[in-house]
Amino acid sequence: MDTEPAASQFPPNFLAFLKENHIDVDVYNVQKDLPRYVRILRFSQKSACEVCELVQQIRTDAKCDVSEVDGVPGFLRIANQDTKLSQLRAYVAGDIIGMDVSSGIAALSLSVEPGDNVLDLCCAPGAKLLLLAELLAIDAGVSHGTVTGVDISPHRIATCRSLIKKHAGSNKGFVRLYAQDGTTFNCRAPRAKWWDPAEIREVQLEHPERKGRRRTMLDKPWFAPKLLSTNYACSESDLYDRVLVDAECTHDGSLAHVQKYERWGWEHLDTQVVNNNRSQSVPILQSQLLENGWRMLKPGGVLVYSTCSLSRFQNEYVLGGFLSRHAENEALVEVIPLLQNQVAASPIWQPSCAEEWVGLEQHRGVFARMKCAVRLDPRVSNTSGMFIARIRKLSDVQTTFDVEDIAPLKLET
Repeated sequence: MDTEPAASQFPPNFLAFLKENHIDVDVYNVQKDLPRYVRILRFSQKSACEVCELVQQIRTDAKCDVSEVDGVPGFLRIANQDTKLSQLRAYVAGDIIGMDVSSGIAALSLSVEPGDNVLDLCCAPGAKLLLLAELLAIDAGVSHGTVTGVDISPHRIATCRSLIKKHAGSNKGFVRLYAQDGTTFNCRAPRAKWWDPAEIREVQLEHPERKGRRRTMLDKPWFAPKLLSTNYACSESDLYDRVLVDAECTHDGSLAHVQKYERWGWEHLDTQVVNNNRSQSVPILQSQLLENGWRMLKPGGVLVYSTCSLSRFQNEYVLGGFLSRHAENEALVEVIPLLQNQVAASPIWQPSCAEEWVGLEQHRGVFARMKCAVRLDPRVSNTSGMFIARIRKLSDVQTTFDVEDIAPLKLET
């Protein structure tokens, strides 16, 4: 049966959604040509010879071409997108997991370094969280940094915990998970030397009032190793070095995800993608996630905002709304170092004619500031669709906004 997503197959509501969001329906016609991607677990601990042997084994099992992705360490491209992971010995042995390279690029754009405290504000289902934990332990498998994962759904957090327990190995010793709303999450980064029993004893002596203090659901991890779960491990004031806001979106840029609705039933698109209330509420949610992630980021730190949507309202408009609230001396959208190599990225959407500038004229400066953000267009990058912006926090200015002011750009009439 032909499973190629095409305009003739899409229901009218989805076509209307694409038109409203300025998404070219032609992008879905490349789905049949996209490869499958996997990530090599513990890649930094493997020799070049071991990687070559693993690639050859996967090539034998998949019965198609398998190659490393240039410029994105640890990712492999499997030519046949229908390859089932369960048929690969490397997957059964726990040497690889399924992960689109576009998601990997979003996480790698943080430029995580050992010792960083990293916040993943929308962490489910956990593949990026697992990658971030590995990046922290890249030096001899040891890390004094941490990864804090947040998701509003206990069910999705449970999925993250399962993934971490299964694949993180000793790295799970510096991962903590919270089942909380990312728009209001307020638990600070762990204190310096949280891993040092002598340091914790000193804190205990300085703050005897914390002994036996009951922790609320808002400051107690849903999952954490013993050292990170105590009253004394949390600094109560330190912010994070890196923050990833891979925000909830309509997933229209994930071509494989859209294709699944042919099996699930196109009617489910109404509630999960094209529902009008969702189309309007998602950019507001994204804006609130981005703003809270920024609040939790320390000066000098880096935040990455990403989505797997192709809608300008969930990408450029959300980023533009954020930049309109934060001046040039507060927030800088930077070039993404990883994308200066082999990955084919595309420019973001910007108004290109007088008609498109209508209602946005007063935001010309904002659009100029976001020019270093990128899109991964499946027709160009040969990956799922993705929007990525890397933002540097330049100052310690902490501005509080009313909830109604945290919103994407609005067209002025």
